[in-house]
Amino acid sequence: MLRHLQICLLIVPILSADDIWKTKRAADWTDAETKQVLTASPWGVMVTPEIKKVNERQPGNRGGGLKVGGLGAGIPGAVRHPRAQPTQDPNDNSNQTGPESGLTLNVRWESALPIREAELKARETAAPDVDENHYAIAVYGIPTRLAKPDAQSLGEHLKGQASIKREGQKEIKPSGVQVIQRDDGLVIVFLFPRTKEITAKDSRAEFEAQIGPYQITQSFHIDEMTYQGKTEL
Repeated sequence: MLRHLQICLLIVPILSADDIWKTKRAADWTDAETKQVLTASPWGVMVTPEIKKVNERQPGNRGGGLKVGGLGAGIPGAVRHPRAQPTQDPNDNSNQTGPESGLTLNVRWESALPIREAELKARETAAPDVDENHYAIAVYGIPTRLAKPDAQSLGEHLKGQASIKREGQKEIKPSGVQVIQRDDGLVIVFLFPRTKEITAKDSRAEFEAQIGPYQITQSFHIDEMTYQGKTEL
């Protein structure tokens, strides 16, 4: 009987942990719970992108940066890690020397309130600015070398390499892309107009992006993205 009770006591915290954004205010989240919202929740996940090596160089790029054009967007295959604790800091690129290094990226629905509150709780002072007219999906941990020689040109190119897809509806293309250079890697922020409304009736939205050699496909389950009693996107 005692052994059975001990097992139950061990299981209860694990079951409760999945719903901390439903049962606790952001001000009461622990550091581990805050990290969970950012990396293992309906709004934030860790993904391993599929790699397509590119040996060509950008035209006119004397620095020899990677070419990001013509990579064949729309090839799915990123591995999803739902509700799983990350095995590494999503912003740590210190040991990443190339596509073969097993890069893991943090994909966040950046405009969602729980993500914004988790970033504030985690004291992420360099978190992207997002206006109320856009849904924003951010990819953290992209190697800084992809921004060479010009981060603005990279952002313009990536507008044509990303989309949000929903069943039975026309895909949504980003109206803008921000490339933020930080010491721990690039943050790529895809801005999608809210005029193309996404609701819980859509059930699932699939984000696809091609960033240099990295192909990302990540599903977000809209009906699970409920915070403080409403759908938060």
